[in-house]
Amino acid sequence: MGHNLLSSPRVAACRALLSDMTMSDKFNRNPEQHDRAMNEVFPVYIERVTLRAVMAHLLVPGTCLSEGRLADAFGASRATVREALVRLEGRGLVRVVAKRGWFIPEQGRGEIRATCEARRIIQIGILRLTVPLPPDRAAAGLRHLARQRAAMEDGDISHLSFLLADFHVWLARLLDNPILTENMRSLMARSSLALPRPTLHDARIIHGEYHALVHAMTAGDLPRAQKLLLTRIESAQAPAASPHAPSSPPDLKTALAPVLRRIKREKAHSSPAPNPYRQPETRV
Repeated sequence: MGHNLLSSPRVAACRALLSDMTMSDKFNRNPEQHDRAMNEVFPVYIERVTLRAVMAHLLVPGTCLSEGRLADAFGASRATVREALVRLEGRGLVRVVAKRGWFIPEQGRGEIRATCEARRIIQIGILRLTVPLPPDRAAAGLRHLARQRAAMEDGDISHLSFLLADFHVWLARLLDNPILTENMRSLMARSSLALPRPTLHDARIIHGEYHALVHAMTAGDLPRAQKLLLTRIESAQAPAASPHAPSSPPDLKTALAPVLRRIKREKAHSSPAPNPYRQPETRV
């Protein structure tokens, strides 16, 4: 079905969610040009919401991503959804099966090993370039930890799962390199597919490790920071024995609803939206 993005309330959500992306000044207060540009952005929004749902363990291996159901969930056309799925396929997070459709694949042992090796190389490099953390970056890390703590107190395990994975994306953002950040986002989504959803007990342990990592980075203790980070990466190396594989595909609308509600809540607590024809860079 068609979708008029210029008048859609989801436009604001698109803007709030698309971190690490600069919207150019190409709109020039031209509504037709703006509408066309937002149609270009909407598939990226769908891609990002789907990524977030994977990192929150709401979408798991074996899930069929029906174009029709996704179109219904987002109020988008099938063509827009298909473009988003192609983007996710480029990240290695979905596969198309002939005559069956799009699926989130199981992560094989070789894929898990390759993901962990890539994380080790990239993240140790990040530490070497960012330690010691300057005060403003350290404060940003503490704010991320505070959001994790709030999710723990709320018992919101899905959002907490996302935040624990997103912490590594935050580390990548320290270098202000959008390509690196997007690569890390893909790697963390892959890691999420390889692991079961953490329990609240597990999450508290991981949160404590992250807290120690931020303090080590702030203090300039590179050896300790590296040890803490490598310990966390190694924990993702051993795949669990089929932790996912639901007996029937989840209802996509139901699976995506917590993420969309969270985005709406975050938008409500954020600053007012800027001029719709001139969009500066925003972050999650």
